[in-house]
Amino acid sequence: MENDVTKYIATVAGDEQKALRFLRQQILQLLPGAEERLSRGVPFFYYRGKRAVGFRACKHHLSFFIMEGNVLNEMRKELTDFNNASTVVRFTADKPLPESLIEKLVLARMKEIDQKFGTRSLKPNTNNGIKKSPEL
Repeated sequence: MENDVTKYIATVAGDEQKALRFLRQQILQLLPGAEERLSRGVPFFYYRGKRAVGFRACKHHLSFFIMEGNVLNEMRKELTDFNNASTVVRFTADKPLPESLIEKLVLARMKEIDQKFGTRSLKPNTNNGIKKSPEL
């Protein structure tokens, strides 16, 4: 059975859809036990009940969101190749976010959420056995 995020990605065409599928796969691999759902029509991934990261397809670009916390501000130097603001990094299918940057952003957000709980992070699934959503 398809979930809402799968349906959302299916509405995106061509290379942009491939880029979002890849981004989703990376996020699910890095965020143990992540719950994915739409929030105001935008796919978000929740970690420990908190909104961790999300993405969206726009007319001329794709967006990667971290709506809360300071991760993007703290990593500003690593984002200079991309159009970015306090809550979003914009990219395209032709110039996607590198895997290493996705990993840094997701793990930093996970750590930020864990610090609010006062506990250590759950170990991300970073082995070669990629955790895939059943719809991928």
